[in-house]
Amino acid sequence: MSKASVEDIKLASAGLRGQLAEQFADTSTPNIPEDSNILLKHHGSYQQDDRDVRAERTKAKLDKAWSFMIRSKMPGGRITAKQWMIHDDLCTKAFGNMRLTNRQGIQLHGVLKGGLKEVISNVCHSGLSTMGACGDVVRNTMGPAAPIKDAVHADTQKLTEEISQRFLWRSSAYADIWLDGEKLGDDEEPILGSNYLPRKFKTTVVIPPHNDVDIHANDLNFVAIADGGKLVGFNVLVGGGLAMTHGDTTTYPRKASDFGFIPLSHVLEVAAAVVSTQRDWGNRVNRKNAKTKYTLERVGVEAFKAEVENRAGIQFGPVHPYEFTSRGDRFGWVEGIDGKHHLTLFIENGRLLDFPGKPLKTGMLEIAKIHQGDFR
Repeated sequence: MSKASVEDIKLASAGLRGQLAEQFADTSTPNIPEDSNILLKHHGSYQQDDRDVRAERTKAKLDKAWSFMIRSKMPGGRITAKQWMIHDDLCTKAFGNMRLTNRQGIQLHGVLKGGLKEVISNVCHSGLSTMGACGDVVRNTMGPAAPIKDAVHADTQKLTEEISQRFLWRSSAYADIWLDGEKLGDDEEPILGSNYLPRKFKTTVVIPPHNDVDIHANDLNFVAIADGGKLVGFNVLVGGGLAMTHGDTTTYPRKASDFGFIPLSHVLEVAAAVVSTQRDWGNRVNRKNAKTKYTLERVGVEAFKAEVENRAGIQFGPVHPYEFTSRGDRFGWVEGIDGKHHLTLFIENGRLLDFPGKPLKTGMLEIAKIHQGDFR
């Protein structure tokens, strides 16, 4: 399949519907065609096979051992204890474990075709969503998860949720296929457009001096600027990304460019302008060069910035000084703004399951049962 055909598949999908409803109603086959798998990614899932038995099954002339991965989005890394328990229960439909991603999400692997609708429906009824967790859309918005230090952290947490909600794709196909038609939106896509984005689009919010989301590696980044302990606005950085294809010099990593400062009241308008500019200007012929970083390199940073200013109806101010002195996770106990303490744990490879003598998954479930706050 040519890379350009992905655009044709999206355009012909009737709002990312395709034949997904009919194909998942048919459990006589364990998998779906690849064009449907492309659409399914926008719903937060994709099919995969068990690589451990691939060679054995090929030798025996058997089909691959197909299953599906489902990814839940947690803006800013926040999930309630109740939502945690729901995901823990859904592990029975998967390989029996949760996988915590480095983009503040939860993945369930090994879900069979006949169980996909039940799992997605339960994720949505928990208050989270899988919509847009994969695919050519605005992905989960990352931000500082730990409730520490000051009110700025609470404000940025709220902002990650607002950004995530604003850029969900609007087609009612998601509700029609997975939620028996529960109304979630309409088929107008004022920001993403009828063929959505050229490639995935990643957004982060960060509070200096701790760069815990790696702002230079994402499409759109908001660096919080505070005055007197109060959040007043953000420096906006655009066009970062680390991915490259070995041996292909047309692909390369790029640090995000600093566009300047905006007040807090303009965040969503500027975000929409950046996304829509990338929607219209991004490369839809060569997917390897379709990310925002390549668009900035092709048209120039100043041209892209001017277009964002025009679409948002604002002018970027001078960059407010900021400095990063640390990155990564803060492990151990930390006191939050409300006087309560939280504990950051190290989860090896992000995989939550019970090991011999170390019942990690069960232990987290027991905490969730008595916990009145959030997991982050």
